[in-house]
Amino acid sequence: MARLTYNIIAMLCMVLAIWTSSVSARRKPPQGPETFTFYIHNQVYNPAVNNSVFDSVYSAGPFNFSQPNPYSFGVRSTFENPITAEASPDSEPIGVAQGVWILDSQKGYVLFHVFTATITSGPYTGTIAIVGQVVEAADTRSLAVVGGTGHFLAARGAAVNKLVTIDRTPPAHWTLSFDLDLYY
Repeated sequence: MARLTYNIIAMLCMVLAIWTSSVSARRKPPQGPETFTFYIHNQVYNPAVNNSVFDSVYSAGPFNFSQPNPYSFGVRSTFENPITAEASPDSEPIGVAQGVWILDSQKGYVLFHVFTATITSGPYTGTIAIVGQVVEAADTRSLAVVGGTGHFLAARGAAVNKLVTIDRTPPAHWTLSFDLDLYY
């Protein structure tokens, strides 16, 4: 009986050792950087200027809105902007940002953003999902990183956004910086 108990315990220990080594030998998913900076460049469609190159489209606010609307409440924009690693709009693109924003306040220029930054070249590739509400007049704006794919798999953290340049001359264009602090 003691011999049978010993054999069962020995077999269980071997199974446990094999299982433990196979679990620890599994490949971990790629992990991206702890910090990552990129720049988004936007050019607005303006029918008054015959421009065929644009990467965002605005839609009107609510049609049945009878109150004064000084902050363009309800205006939406769909965008597909180039992403670069440098602030210059002429620098080499490393990806694209695609998403929407909505002016969602009647008390100031406050925007709700939802977009995905798809990074296609450089040492890290994948997508980064970013969402949040920002006050347009703020010097620094914070959004949430809520996920990602590729090297950014399951990323979460903060995306600090700043206006780098703006040219309001039609067709208006601007550059935004995004400094990301990421956790996996």
